[in-house]
Amino acid sequence: MTGQICGSLFSLRTSSLLLTACLVSWGQDVPWKSRPIRQWDAKDAQQVLTDSPWAKKSVPQWVRDLSPDERRDSGNWEADIPMRGVGLEAVIGMFGNDAGLNEAVARSHMKPDPGSYLVRWESGQPVREAERIVSDPDTPMVDSNSYYAIAVHRIPTPKRWNLDRELRGIALLKRAGKKDFKPSRVLILRKEGSLATVVYLFPRTTELTKRDGNILFQAQIGRLVITRTFSTEEMQIRGKLEL
Repeated sequence: MTGQICGSLFSLRTSSLLLTACLVSWGQDVPWKSRPIRQWDAKDAQQVLTDSPWAKKSVPQWVRDLSPDERRDSGNWEADIPMRGVGLEAVIGMFGNDAGLNEAVARSHMKPDPGSYLVRWESGQPVREAERIVSDPDTPMVDSNSYYAIAVHRIPTPKRWNLDRELRGIALLKRAGKKDFKPSRVLILRKEGSLATVVYLFPRTTELTKRDGNILFQAQIGRLVITRTFSTEEMQIRGKLEL
């Protein structure tokens, strides 16, 4: 009986060790951990560019609609969504159908699903090498020696062309216990239709280090706020931080 119990415990312990080993092996089976960059193939490069510590999808949030008083105080009468598209329901509501008016106003403030957008730390060597391997058509040309570059890919943008100063003023990198790090330049790379890849350039005169831990990127494009956290612990290859 004692032998059976000991045998069961040994079997359970062995299974647990095997499971742990499999999980560790699976977790390490990613190109930036398991093999040098020079050994990456197209599949490895694609993973680095789309699902890695340097590249993740972000679901943006809509900017809150401003009240009429807030619009009046700011002097920006276009900052809120007025009752455009309310049409006949609003007219009926104004003449006694309060329920119809309320429903029409609510409908005028409804926002579509914003979707998700790829946010990528473009200046890191793993990303630059991966873009070279697969010849990614969305590769922005940036001076990675002078700037940390972060790109939001293929996002709808306002039609104005002189947006760089505006976008630069409402973007930042946030680190615990340090001042917000603002970009010095923004590149707007227009794509087909109304889409664009927006590249934020942060000067390397401000050093980012492993001690920064999690770095929060935040930007607003149009009425969408995009956030993405990058981990300096994860963005390393063989102990070297790759930004």
